[in-house]
Amino acid sequence: MRKDYSIISEQQITVKEEEWVEQFWSQRWDSVAQLPDANSIAYREEYQLIAPWLQQLPSGSKILDGGCGLGEWTIFLGDRGFEVVGFDISQSTITRLQEIFDDRQFVHGDIRQTDFENDTFDAYFSWGTFEHFENGLGDCIREAYRILKPGGFLFISVPYQNWRHILRDSRALFHWDETYNPEQGYTGVRRFYQWRLTIPELERELAIERFKVLRIHPIGREQGIKRMLIHDLPIQPETWLDRLVSPILSTLIPTRFVGHMILAIAQKKNKLK
Repeated sequence: MRKDYSIISEQQITVKEEEWVEQFWSQRWDSVAQLPDANSIAYREEYQLIAPWLQQLPSGSKILDGGCGLGEWTIFLGDRGFEVVGFDISQSTITRLQEIFDDRQFVHGDIRQTDFENDTFDAYFSWGTFEHFENGLGDCIREAYRILKPGGFLFISVPYQNWRHILRDSRALFHWDETYNPEQGYTGVRRFYQWRLTIPELERELAIERFKVLRIHPIGREQGIKRMLIHDLPIQPETWLDRLVSPILSTLIPTRFVGHMILAIAQKKNKLK
């Protein structure tokens, strides 16, 4: 597991982690003027991968959208007969969604410690959320296990420590971190932002907390290639060179080498063994 950091101001050093995470995502979501189109979910890689498991759930099954952001997944799955609860740490985002979608359930809170009762949900999905707490993924996974019904599904994605990152990280720090100077160190203040995991590391984190891991997929090849072009070559996006090189690399480089995220499908065991 590898840590990523964000550059912050001096005033943000002493802010508690929960407040820091809420501030970060509130600023991000508040800056989006128009909510995304929920119908686009049907074409997303995440939905294509979890759809076979969702189809096993009867209509009316209760699902938690943990770290719902702007709520498009909550709306999309709610329109397909599920009872979906959108849950997010950003109070301003939840308030906005409650005002716009007063017939849907949006709840503010911390996914590490919710107020839901044991065995509440038939499924729980969370995209790019569990990795944002410095204590690790364990608190989020344990809470997911508690509130899922026996046999319930957990779908999560986290940043992927892919082979590109592994090879890059084996080099001296100054070779790949342009903000680091071996003589002067770092300028500015940094704070933990997220964990990045390999596929076996994510499987281990889930298995330790008693989940049965069904499948793990690297995803986000196109986004990973764009990051590789920017940081390793470098080639700026939307330039003629990017438009020439990106399609070629997309056919040559496997997702396992360059994928941006990994998606895990796990299940709460019916009985402890």
